[in-house]
This record gives sequence, structure tokens and C-alpha cells, in this order.
Amino acid sequence: MRFSQARAGHVDLRVYAVDGRAVRTLSVGEFDPGEHRVEWDGRDDAGRPLREGVYFVRLVTPQVARTRVVELLR
Repeated sequence: MRFSQARAGHVDLRVYAVDGRAVRTLSVGEFDPGEHRVEWDGRDDAGRPLREGVYFVRLVTPQVARTRVVELLR
């Protein structure tokens, strides 16, 4: 997952199942300005592989909140 931010600030990046459950926290914390990349290995927070299918990745910063649809394929 790639994102950029103009100013330093708090970032919350999580993966959600289609039923709205948060299944993986990718990153929560302070990020410097600039381009960033966070990888998701297709696992949940407990380290279990998730099923193939559609998931939502939600990015929340002080400046923006965005949701992107992703498809997990194995």
C-alpha cells in the first residue's frame, strides 16, 4: 500500500473484511511527510492467512480518510 502525506502526522492504516470487521492493522503511528509504502502479506492480526476475496484498506490521517478496494488472490 502506497500513500503520501504533505505534513507529519498520525496515520491509521487497516484492512477490513466486507462485513466491516477490522482484520489487520497495517500501521498506526506518526509518519513524516513524504511517500510511504506498507506491505500486507494477506494475513490477519493473529498471523492466520485470510481467504481469497475482496477486502477494504482504510487510510486515515488528519488531512484525509480514504478507502480502497483490494482483491486478495493466492
